[in-house]
Amino acid sequence: MPTEKNSEYYQLLLQRWQERKCSPTEAMELMDYIQRPEADRTLLTAIHVAFRQMTDNSNADAGEPGNRVRKALLQHIHSTEKPAKPWFITRWKYLAAAAVVSLITIPVIRNSWKHQSSPQQPAIAATHDIAPGKNRAVLTLANGEKIVLDSAGNQIVGQQGNSSISNNNGQLVYTASTNTTAPVYNTLSTAPGETYTLSLADGSRVWLNAASSIHFPASFSGKERHISLEGEAYFEVAANPQQPFRITVQNTTIDVLGTSLNINAYTDEQHISTTLLQGSVKVSSNTESMLLTPGQQSQVDNAGKMRKLDHINTAEIIAWKEGLFQFENTDLNTVLRQFAHWYNVEIVYEGHIKPRKFFGIINRNSSLMNVLKMLNANDISFRLEGKKLIVQGD
Repeated sequence: MPTEKNSEYYQLLLQRWQERKCSPTEAMELMDYIQRPEADRTLLTAIHVAFRQMTDNSNADAGEPGNRVRKALLQHIHSTEKPAKPWFITRWKYLAAAAVVSLITIPVIRNSWKHQSSPQQPAIAATHDIAPGKNRAVLTLANGEKIVLDSAGNQIVGQQGNSSISNNNGQLVYTASTNTTAPVYNTLSTAPGETYTLSLADGSRVWLNAASSIHFPASFSGKERHISLEGEAYFEVAANPQQPFRITVQNTTIDVLGTSLNINAYTDEQHISTTLLQGSVKVSSNTESMLLTPGQQSQVDNAGKMRKLDHINTAEIIAWKEGLFQFENTDLNTVLRQFAHWYNVEIVYEGHIKPRKFFGIINRNSSLMNVLKMLNANDISFRLEGKKLIVQGD
């Protein structure tokens, strides 16, 4: 890309976005640019043309997940005589010093798309705010001792088996000696509103999301490297064909050699989702198995039934690792589940909640109230009572 951030630079960002290669950081940069008054009018027009092309060449009921929403957007585009600012920045601006980049909702019900300069806002009832999550975890050693970890400073944690353990600025690091001993297992756990990074003895790295845990040996011996996971984690596995890496998650096993992947196995999700970014993996349930290539995702339900999805927006899947929430055609329940994990709140629904989809990117450093303002701006009423987020419908 050009080093000078001129119109050509942002056109290339748009092209990367169309090709689903745009990183969360690049998407934020593009959104920021097109909100500026001096934004190139030609580029704004190009975005509308891009929507037309992506919609006209797609089946509304198949292909990439955003097609049906883009159909609705196209109706809005055709209703405008002159190119207006793109859909994702027309009404919603930065909140709390750019903490919230952009969030838009597209109601599923036909003809309910609203585009108003000063919309009527639903009621907000909240007497307090909740801070975002932080780098924190608890390490449980083989003898049951628990050590609280955070990102403040460096410290030597101790010795487990033939591995020394250190905590380096928010990353737990295991370093194995050449001696071999019987496996000693540790567990790293995060509570809701916590995240942490782990470097295993073989050099593999693990990013642990909120309300998650990983059970692993202090050093690896034998024919395979075997760990187990609860919740969600992103893995960068060190290649070692002589010692395959195996991850066990509930009724699912993921076999890898050297690869990058994300596993979402929260108990409040309907599926165990494994998304591959690089390399190859074999995903097996208690009834069947499948191979994944980069950009594919497997979903395993409670009965072990599997399905494979292609052309996954991997930037959206791993946005949490980059400190972001990223949504593309995401339903309200999924959005709120992510908020519940990060802000440690219980979601309660009252009345009928209209189905709707969300597009946008939000910084995970935003407080809950700033995030809720975005939901409120999208015609969603709520009230916050202690640790309960109550979503109010009709």
